[in-house]
Amino acid sequence: MRMTDSGLRLSASDLMRFKGCRHATTLDLRLTEVGDIRPGQDGPEAELLQRQGDGHELAFLESLKAAGRVVVEVPRDGLPLEESVRLTLAAMAAGPDVIFQGALLEGAWGGYTDFLERVERPSSLGAWSYEVVDTKLKRRPDPKHVLQLCLYSDLLATVQGVAPEAAHLELGDGSRFTVRLSEVSPYARYARRMLQAF
Repeated sequence: MRMTDSGLRLSASDLMRFKGCRHATTLDLRLTEVGDIRPGQDGPEAELLQRQGDGHELAFLESLKAAGRVVVEVPRDGLPLEESVRLTLAAMAAGPDVIFQGALLEGAWGGYTDFLERVERPSSLGAWSYEVVDTKLKRRPDPKHVLQLCLYSDLLATVQGVAPEAAHLELGDGSRFTVRLSEVSPYARYARRMLQAF
């Protein structure tokens, strides 16, 4: 959550935090709007989990490359979200098999996907379109992760002119969990409207 010239910018992390604890969202708003509080530092356990999560993500990236998939990596460090979005759109138009760290933005909502995976389903891009793949250390899917997949998939639908049929989680045990978006997206959109109203 951060303030931009056009208003409050929200992310999947903000939505997941809101669904878990509205008080946490209240504190995030106070930090953004007033700035008189500061979050505490992450403890060693949180830092360890972050490193393990990053390792899982990079291992999946390397497995895609080893399998011969054409991967485009969108640079992220130091770039504003809007520039990362521009680079992502250019990559999508070129049609690689996988886009790593793609950025999406529409209205108040934006963020970075772990992976966008090409599927042979026509869209405004051409004979292909993309679906979202996110890496998670957990061995079972969590409902909050589905909210994240739905958000990114809705943002992706706007860009490519066709809604993805599915989104995926690459779990910590190496298995893949696939979400049929038509079954869950209406609730995810409702949850986003709740946060915006809050």
